[in-house]
Amino acid sequence: MPKRKIKEEKPKKRLGKKEMLIPPIAMGAATLVALVIIPNLAPPPDPTQVCLKGGDTGSFQLYPRIEVIVDSKHMLLPDDVGKQPKDGKDCVRPIRTDEVGNIIHIEYIRPIRFTLGDFMKIYNNTNTIEVVDNSTGAKLEQTLNLTNYNIEYSYFSEEGKFTKVAKPSDTPAFPQDNKMVARIELTSKQ
Repeated sequence: MPKRKIKEEKPKKRLGKKEMLIPPIAMGAATLVALVIIPNLAPPPDPTQVCLKGGDTGSFQLYPRIEVIVDSKHMLLPDDVGKQPKDGKDCVRPIRTDEVGNIIHIEYIRPIRFTLGDFMKIYNNTNTIEVVDNSTGAKLEQTLNLTNYNIEYSYFSEEGKFTKVAKPSDTPAFPQDNKMVARIELTSKQ
């Protein structure tokens, strides 16, 4: 019987410097496209303008507190903030009130950083706000024209006091521990 020839394996060709740089360059280019170019061409929607679908029960939920004080009198938020129709259809926003009081409900499909400024975009969309006066025991809804008031925004800080800010978007994001209290203080113009 004839003897078989055993093929010897050839040593593998080593990659050159150029070939080794191709994968990192391709990954860098893909990351650049995904993080810089696409968001500029098609930016994500403003979360305050998103309407949650009926079946959405976001895994991210917060319940921070917002105090509304009008001429040194504590008022409550109405139960329909963030539930106004959009384009003729019912719309429930990711930041809203569920009942009369001072607790707001933040719900989204992923963790998101909302501030008092984001809440004010929804609450004050026509330079008026609705408040509920509960001082007499009967809940009386009032519409306030913000041009008739001086407005101060503040939040309860780690220093143990309310820290004033120039505009509502200057407040820190509502934290996940729900311990933040934001304040909207309106004083009538004389």
